[in-house]
Amino acid sequence: MTKESATSSKENAQSTKLSIAKMISTNVEEFRTEASKVFGAFSKKERSILKKLDGKCVESQSVLAAWENELLPLNNNLEEKHKDANFKKSLAKNLYLDKDEIQAELDQIITKRKAEILNKFILGVYPINKKFKKSVYKKQRKHLRMLVSKPEADILQLKNHQTDYLAYKAAAKKNNIAVIDPCDSKSVRKKVILQIEAEQRQVLTAESDRLYEIKNRLNSITAMSGGVLIDILDKKWDLITILSLRDQYEKAISKLPKKDANNAIKRLEIFDKETSSFRNEQTNKLVINAEQVSLATARTITKDIDSILLRVFDLTDKQKDQLTQNSKEYSELNKEQAAIIEKQNKRLNR
Repeated sequence: MTKESATSSKENAQSTKLSIAKMISTNVEEFRTEASKVFGAFSKKERSILKKLDGKCVESQSVLAAWENELLPLNNNLEEKHKDANFKKSLAKNLYLDKDEIQAELDQIITKRKAEILNKFILGVYPINKKFKKSVYKKQRKHLRMLVSKPEADILQLKNHQTDYLAYKAAAKKNNIAVIDPCDSKSVRKKVILQIEAEQRQVLTAESDRLYEIKNRLNSITAMSGGVLIDILDKKWDLITILSLRDQYEKAISKLPKKDANNAIKRLEIFDKETSSFRNEQTNKLVINAEQVSLATARTITKDIDSILLRVFDLTDKQKDQLTQNSKEYSELNKEQAAIIEKQNKRLNR
């Protein structure tokens, strides 16, 4: 295995974790279904094979990782040398071999070297020392030798099945999500089904309670500041733009002499000046065909716009800050509400 392949394996594992996290956060039932498929793909036979590799201080997962990162790259490198014409020429030259002797000699060298590397690898995984007597890992060494004799693709598939299984199982356990394992007995699967049904009822109750809380909070927010926030939202205005106009207005007022700053007529003049561009823009959006709209209708539209703007401009600084906070909370609650409803719809459409 090349460095690129090892990197790809790590990237795939990370991608699986991200995919799992996304499923759990957006659609638990999708995760539950996918996890059950993954559990089923990791067959009883495969689990049995890997269980035989487990030892006192060694787990099959680490054994397969060692095979992929250590033994497999070495074997692949030897195979490359086996086919390398330049290597054959160099070998023939240095060992004084005739042309018809090269392949047989190379076959023998590669076979011998593979056996030596395998023995070293197995003893590295299941060591023999004072702490671990030879008999401790005797069976595991035997099963590992049998496993690595299988085709590379089969071992990689086995490893991938186990990796996915462990990732989904860990996520299910961490998030308290019951998942049906097709490899479990019928009685165990029945218990899990009951557990899933209980979880689903709890989720529905929690979602209903949360939607009720959100609805009440949204109603409370829209009633604040004289309902100006809901008017802004209904118009699909950007609150930041409105507050920016207010800031421009206040700066202009601050430059006036004190006498003029306290004069309502002067303040209205500045209000009209600072908001005229915005007012005209919004009026044009509401008037489909300006030539056919009566003056009375146009005036009604501009008065409605002015009414909302004036209410914002008349807010105290504290009320303005509260309006900003309310707008942010309103947006977040709306997103949460939409996400819950989307989850419910996905479950209904499964």
